Amino acid sequence: MLLLLGLNYSYGSAAPLAVRALINPLNIELTGQVLDEQQKPLPGTTVSVVGTTVGTTTDENGRYRLSVPDNYVGRSLAFSFIGFTKQTVVIGQERTINVTLKVDAGQSLDEVVVVGYGQQSKLSVTGAVDQIKSQSIESKPVTNVLQALQGESPNLIIQQTNFSPGSGVNINIRGLGTLGDNTPLIVIDGIIGGDINLLNPNDIASVSVLKDAGSAAIYGSRSANGVLLVTTKSGKLNQKATITYNGSYGMQVPYVGLRKVNAWDNAYYKNLSLINSGLPPIYTPDDIQALRAQGNGDWERQSILQNAPQQLHNVSITGGGANSSYLISAGLQDQRSNFVGPSYGYKKYNIRLNQLSVIGKLRVNTILNYVKSSNKSHSNADWVIFADADRVPLNYSFQDADGNYLTNPVASQYNVKSVLEQGGSYKSDNDQFFGNLNAELSITKDLKLTGIFGGTLNANNAFFRRLQVNNYPAGVYGNDRTVYDNSFKNSLLNTQLFADYTKRLGDHSIKVLLGASDEYYRSNEFQLQKTLTDPALGTPTTGTILDPVASYNSNARTNETRISSVFGRVNYSFKDRYYLEGNFRQDGSSKFASGRRWGFFPSLAGSWLLSEESFLESAKNVVNNLKVRASYGLVGNQNVNAYQYQTNFFNYANAYGFNNTVVGGAGFNLGNSDLTWEKSAILNVGTDASFLQNKLTLSVDYFNKVTSDILYSRQDIPLLFGAGFPDYNVAKVRNKGWEVSATYNLNTKAVKQSFSVNLADNKNTLLALTYGADQQIANVDAFGFIRKVGQPITQYWGYKTNGYFQNQADVDNSPKPDGVDVGPGDLKFTDFNGDGKIDDSDKIVLGNPFPRYTFGFNYRLAVKGFDLNLFIQGVGKRDVMLRGEEVEPFHYNYGATMYEHQTDFWTPTNPDARYPRLAAIGSPSNTNNWRYGSDVYRYNGAYARLRNVQIGYTIPAEVTKKLGVQRLRVSLIGQNLLTLSQLKFIDPETSEFNNNLNLNAASNSARSYPLPIFYGFGLDLSL
Repeated sequence: MLLLLGLNYSYGSAAPLAVRALINPLNIELTGQVLDEQQKPLPGTTVSVVGTTVGTTTDENGRYRLSVPDNYVGRSLAFSFIGFTKQTVVIGQERTINVTLKVDAGQSLDEVVVVGYGQQSKLSVTGAVDQIKSQSIESKPVTNVLQALQGESPNLIIQQTNFSPGSGVNINIRGLGTLGDNTPLIVIDGIIGGDINLLNPNDIASVSVLKDAGSAAIYGSRSANGVLLVTTKSGKLNQKATITYNGSYGMQVPYVGLRKVNAWDNAYYKNLSLINSGLPPIYTPDDIQALRAQGNGDWERQSILQNAPQQLHNVSITGGGANSSYLISAGLQDQRSNFVGPSYGYKKYNIRLNQLSVIGKLRVNTILNYVKSSNKSHSNADWVIFADADRVPLNYSFQDADGNYLTNPVASQYNVKSVLEQGGSYKSDNDQFFGNLNAELSITKDLKLTGIFGGTLNANNAFFRRLQVNNYPAGVYGNDRTVYDNSFKNSLLNTQLFADYTKRLGDHSIKVLLGASDEYYRSNEFQLQKTLTDPALGTPTTGTILDPVASYNSNARTNETRISSVFGRVNYSFKDRYYLEGNFRQDGSSKFASGRRWGFFPSLAGSWLLSEESFLESAKNVVNNLKVRASYGLVGNQNVNAYQYQTNFFNYANAYGFNNTVVGGAGFNLGNSDLTWEKSAILNVGTDASFLQNKLTLSVDYFNKVTSDILYSRQDIPLLFGAGFPDYNVAKVRNKGWEVSATYNLNTKAVKQSFSVNLADNKNTLLALTYGADQQIANVDAFGFIRKVGQPITQYWGYKTNGYFQNQADVDNSPKPDGVDVGPGDLKFTDFNGDGKIDDSDKIVLGNPFPRYTFGFNYRLAVKGFDLNLFIQGVGKRDVMLRGEEVEPFHYNYGATMYEHQTDFWTPTNPDARYPRLAAIGSPSNTNNWRYGSDVYRYNGAYARLRNVQIGYTIPAEVTKKLGVQRLRVSLIGQNLLTLSQLKFIDPETSEFNNNLNLNAASNSARSYPLPIFYGFGLDLSL
């Protein structure tokens, strides 16, 4: 055949190229790196030989390796990445081909988004995923990451109800979908279950928020509440060593909106309350004048609070060579307490290492992190401190001229300032070690195998000591001289193995992921508590007592659980325009009995990039990108205590008395062997778009989530049964809502501006509750909480007011509670059933405590080296029910003072007042106004807060380079500078609930640690 073609038969080197290609084709290996215009790697870039099916994609460092036949020399190699202009390079004699892709002005920049077990380009994502970048986190003077995330993503709902140093937050993604724990799953660098609160905010590269089943189902059993994927920073290959310092220092000023009335005015109001109740006044005019002449004392919360410093310092070293990269960082966070006393506050030290080695086709990555944190506070509860500081009138002071701690007729036992300054302390000392060792082997150009082993080890210790303080003229605190030591240790180990196969055939692209994982958790705790210890040393002495109830051994506080899983994902795209994705996970949990342990959680998602269609070609200059997407799937929740499927026995230390002796006893909790997974079916539809040369980007989502088999307690068992009951899979909840986010960039050569806004809402409905009940009412104080089928999960419950009785005729002609003698100025309630009287049948829902219409707004400005960052966050609708001395004047006589906001009470000349007339405790009027729970306790909890402001200046590079400095930026920082709200005497973010609206929550007395307002400066330095 060769002779007929006129070709030489020889195989020698002189043989024509075509002969050698036909007879013995050789492969050549092309390598290189793909960067953007800022010289940053572009992972996920498609590299292919034009006109063939030969191709690959770049790795996380933008590098690729492609083997092609040598007869492809002369053909073109194409580099394409959505959001960038496609580039082709002729294959010549060079075997290393590096390219720099430029942003396509007709498309939005499509960054890589971290998803479960991998990464995807944003335009190819089919699920509801938000990514929060490091610039939105590291610029804020916060001590935990979740504080920095507040308001950054629609329906990422974060409430900080306690601002004491080191305290955590409530977090929900898209609201409440279950009656139990609604905490989302946290995944840090691929390891499930880390403590995000202990991360250094400056170590974070991005946080991905997985909101729907299409994105979260691959995490199966724990993803019903959404997932937060945290990716920490790393070094880069071929990067010179860079040293970076970021720091801030400033003062925290406690916000105190509560203001007591003057001592002499308080005496007048006390007299008025007595007179209105038909009782004689207790203060004479001379007494009141004497109080005025004496002036106010200092017994108020302002006197036990002080300005306190906060400082954050972070140093990192990054770099890399051809086959390795590294990042080493260290951080210090020091937040002092606003309480007076011996150096209360929170400290945290972080050390992190991220090292990558490339050995041929093997990539080995080691991530190590150590955190040392300590927190010191006083020896009592914050709410007790504030209650005693708030309830005493300004007649009194905390100390006399000689420094003695004083008591008074209202606070007769102890003095809270003495508690803070001399009453002992509680100190926690915690160590956490996090490790992640992962390796990726490129078996072929299309097939990768990844193995991960890692986890978290915690060793937490606490020491408490209450010291005795004697007050003057009487009263003592801490005479029990309690001391306890507590130790809590846990470990969470995670092993994963998964394979990733990617193939592109012309217009078709497919990616398959298949893997397995195993998670093992173990914890144990012990505590030793003693009373009547040595006053000076806190050690056992004559008379010391071991507390048998508060002390326990680790064998009684040990917990072990395990989850084994198989998971997978298939991605398919056609013409980079039509996308399909399917996920599944099968989990087996030790929290359920054999036969009920395994749950299967699948999802299906798809998207369509309409902007690539020909019918939108004419609008390309206006509509740069337009994508619609939808997903539906099943995810799970196993947030139930371990061992509930088994009957558990326990001991009572003091069960009963017999023959003048305390006798122990045994109790038991029944098991439920039918316990199994909660299941959430989630539908999500959304669209992503960019307009006007990508100046405007928009994302809109709607979701509908129905959770069934919710774990909940039974309500049809009488209390006299005598044993505890487990949870059952009985309840059902629907949660639906919407969210929208938009960004507009307005840039010129001299000025760059960015406006970002997000707004979201969600509403839950209880569809089924439990056996034998379609509603539950918990009367926690004057008002109550209700759970009722057809209504939101938990709401406030009580009487609706209908103004005030204005005269006697109004009293005579209006319905009233039986047996209550009311008069003008007292509350009038609405008779909803029209029977002419006020009773329990007239109670209604009074409000919803969960935030609605959450929003965030971010404005960035950069001009001539100056930059401004302004961030506003808030809640558009929320009801807050408050009780206690800050609401009810002279509350139960426990409170003996009034506050300025309470002076808007009813009088004949102030008929439309906020509060009813003053009346003495126990009088018919006081009983009507304050003992019948009503919306008099309700406040508007909506607010808008100027959460963060930064004004910075970057010294010109031509100046700093002379000093050997790459970048130097100085800034002024403000945090929580302004809050707009109708609720002014306390922080409107206050809540009595955690993230599940527990029906058994205590009522809110507004006695929490105050909001700190931060004023400071920052420094950013790169060498």
